[in-house]
Amino acid sequence: MNKEDILKKASKCSTCITKPCQVGCPLNNDTTEFIRLAKLEEFEKAYEVLSKTTVLSSVCGRICPHEKQCQGSCAMKNYYGAVEIGNIEYFIGDEAIKNGWKLPQSKEKRKEKIAVVGAGPSGLTCAAFLCENGYNVTVYEKYEHLGGLLYHGIPEFRLDKKTLSKTIEKIINLGVEIKTNCELGVNIQLPDLEKEYDAIFFGFGANISRKMNIDGETLNGVYGGNELLEKNLHPDYKNKKVAVIGGGNVAIDVSRTA
Repeated sequence: MNKEDILKKASKCSTCITKPCQVGCPLNNDTTEFIRLAKLEEFEKAYEVLSKTTVLSSVCGRICPHEKQCQGSCAMKNYYGAVEIGNIEYFIGDEAIKNGWKLPQSKEKRKEKIAVVGAGPSGLTCAAFLCENGYNVTVYEKYEHLGGLLYHGIPEFRLDKKTLSKTIEKIINLGVEIKTNCELGVNIQLPDLEKEYDAIFFGFGANISRKMNIDGETLNGVYGGNELLEKNLHPDYKNKKVAVIGGGNVAIDVSRTA
């Protein structure tokens, strides 16, 4: 996606006063404002606006279900099609990576220490905003790589690891301490964390596939999509027929991977 494409997409935004797209965003991103700045080619200022509510713009712009959220609420949707908010968002996030624009940092340091368990999207976001407010933050992650579902559950064709790594690097640069290969109940114990930290945030997710409660779903050869993508323990699909139940993002990711 080049600048000319983005300016063309941004020009479709009418900068609605009521901001239905912002209401449709779970993070409450000020969509109309960052797009207004994008139209003026003030991309760094647009990034500053985005950074007030998200630290994962390059990621969310790529993988969020925009058609159900911000774009699904776009006032222009019923006229000439919704503004492609996701594409504009990830372009701005990518520009931030390319140009070295930093996330806002706190000028004052607090004495409180916070532990964040889990380095997925919620844990990383929590850690970033805590750091931005001056807290001392340590993130504990059970795997070697950070990102949680973003790293282990989203296939490379939807979110490349380089973009994810660069996005996470911005969060670490805020001063977040990272401890990998540390699993709660195995390498670290809750009572020890309670003694060392003033507060603990649990962000280890619940990546368990929904059960259909039908006969046969516990048989060999039947897999949950989330677990299949996270653990990457795929069977040999060669010369086999694969049935995928569901039509959401996970289902499509499994289908393409298979």
